[in-house]
Amino acid sequence: MHHGIVPNPPDERRSRVEPGDVKLFYKAESTGISRFRIIFSRFGGIDPEPKNRTRTRVRRNQEVDVKRSLTALCLAMVVGGVAQTAVAEDIVVLQVAPGATKDGTVGWQLQMGAKSWFDEVNVRGGIGGKQIKLLSVDETGDVSVQVKALIKEHQPAVLFGTVGSASVQKLLADKVLDSTQVPLIGPRTGAGVIANDKKADLVFLTRPSYADEMDKVMKQLATIGIRKFVVFHSEDITGLELRDLAKAVAAKQNQTVVAAVAQPRDLGKIAPLADAVVEKEHQAVLLAVEAPAAAAFVKRYRELGGSGQLVAMSTVEGVRLAEMAGAKASRGVAVSQVAPNPRNEAYAVVREFTTNYRKYGPYTEEPTQAMMEGYLAAKVISEGLKRGGGKAGLARAVSGMSSYDVGGVTYSFGSASRSGAKYIEMSVIDKDGRVTR
Repeated sequence: MHHGIVPNPPDERRSRVEPGDVKLFYKAESTGISRFRIIFSRFGGIDPEPKNRTRTRVRRNQEVDVKRSLTALCLAMVVGGVAQTAVAEDIVVLQVAPGATKDGTVGWQLQMGAKSWFDEVNVRGGIGGKQIKLLSVDETGDVSVQVKALIKEHQPAVLFGTVGSASVQKLLADKVLDSTQVPLIGPRTGAGVIANDKKADLVFLTRPSYADEMDKVMKQLATIGIRKFVVFHSEDITGLELRDLAKAVAAKQNQTVVAAVAQPRDLGKIAPLADAVVEKEHQAVLLAVEAPAAAAFVKRYRELGGSGQLVAMSTVEGVRLAEMAGAKASRGVAVSQVAPNPRNEAYAVVREFTTNYRKYGPYTEEPTQAMMEGYLAAKVISEGLKRGGGKAGLARAVSGMSSYDVGGVTYSFGSASRSGAKYIEMSVIDKDGRVTR
């Protein structure tokens, strides 16, 4: 965290010392230096500028001795640790995600969004006088072993911003959260196996489930007459669930999934699959993959003259899709978003995010959906810390949240689902490659 020194009064030598007590002041700034200044005020009735100018030298010497004693006492308190309770330790928020420290990855985007809020909280004085420290680490090897070691070392209040379903499932299967009693808030997943796990009472999803998302997308497309779909999906837990959800929702709404096409690991092999999709009778293609695979498919599909509506699920970061596929190819792609579009300033939380992102974020980067997701999760974390009185009461406080409004988006936890959010909207990529509502 970045800290700074409280500005001195205009003329400290002439400031009065009056009856009262000793105060320790602390303020956070972006100087990268931690320093403290002890300000004596209203202590012991001493008046350095008495009205009676005829006091004896003994009296003056006594006052000087008292002041020196007070200064020595307070310095001893700080150096010796007696005053350490006035400067509490940081509240650690731990993120472990693939590429969390690498610019541009989804994990890094989540981090930048969360940082934009936590930095603002810290400048305002933190939570109960404690600063929030966001510690982001690249996920490597066995995530359960890694997270256990990091929890032991850093004693975080909360885990945040994991990416994908597999990591969360591993942490749950190995009982990492239960054994450490550290909650996980804001993982980037909406998997039903997690959202519907009644035993996962330390997991809090700040985005809707994939089932809610797919239901909203398919119904919205039905209103404009789209009935025949192709699903292009990854072959991981998330992609397979989205494929099956598309089929299930279609069956209820007189829609048809005419083909489900699995994404190959080698992105260079996507082009032939796009060729085959173009030949099928369809009205839309659901992209249930991540941005790199989606971009490869969209570019080839457009080159071949594919005319179906391309719909990217929330697994696709729209800004990255436009960058990778190019503005021309990505124009008109619909994007499912599970947090407000960073350009939609009709929402108070978006206006707030924009202000804080400009102050604390990497302003050279276009704000993304993942950044907004990270920002919203950070809002839930800080509110939970405030309501719960700190680390110990965080999970209980978040569990009790009902209709918590962060500025146009509400969260309610404590139900059968581990997801506290229902927000879903459709955006579109415009001719300039911007994701707009």
